[in-house]
Amino acid sequence: MKKPIELYAQGWQDRSDRVRWLLEEMKLPYTNYFLKKSDGELNTPEYRKLNPMGRVPTIVDGDIIMSESAAVCMYLADRYSYGILAPKMEDIKLRAEYTKWMVFSVGTLESVIARMFTHMNTPEESAVTKKYVSEQSEIFKLVLNPILESQDYILPTGFSAADIMLAAVIPGAQDYLVTNNPPIEKYMERMMAREAAILAKVF
Repeated sequence: MKKPIELYAQGWQDRSDRVRWLLEEMKLPYTNYFLKKSDGELNTPEYRKLNPMGRVPTIVDGDIIMSESAAVCMYLADRYSYGILAPKMEDIKLRAEYTKWMVFSVGTLESVIARMFTHMNTPEESAVTKKYVSEQSEIFKLVLNPILESQDYILPTGFSAADIMLAAVIPGAQDYLVTNNPPIEKYMERMMAREAAILAKVF
C-alpha cells in the first residue's frame, strides 16, 4: 500500500492550499504536517534536509521531495492525473497554454498580490502598493476576463490544475480582481463550490 504523501505547511491558507486542493481533487492519501516558525520548526536539521531554504510547502512522495507550489502541483498532476488535470504533452498547444497559466499564477499574478503583504508598513507605502496592485489588476482583467466570459475554466477543455493555481491566488486581490467584476466573480464562485476546495479549506 502506498504511503500517504507528506505535505509540510504553516497553515491551511499559505501556499500549501493549492497543493492540498489538488490532492483532494485527485483523492490521493496525504498527511498534513503544520510547522510553527515561531518554534523554529522550519529551521530544524530534519526539515532543512527536506527544504534547505526552510520554507513551505514541501511534499515528500516516496523518494521524491519537492518544493515550490507551482512545481509541486505540476509534478503531482503529471504523475497522478496526466491527461485529466494536466494536458498530455502530445497536445502541444493545450500543454503550452496550461504551462503558461501555471507559471502566470505565481510568476506574475502572485508576485503582484504579494506586495499587499510585504509593502504596507506606512500609509505612504500602502498607498503606492494599492495603486500598483490596482493598475496591474486592470491589466490582468484584460487577459482573464475575455477567457472567463466565453468558458467556465481557464482551458477550453475544462477544469485543470491551472484553475487550482489561479483560484488559490486570486483571493489575495479580492477587491481589485473579483469585486464588481462578473467574469472572475462567477469563476471564483464555481471554484469555491468544488468539494475538494472545501475539504482542503482553501477559502
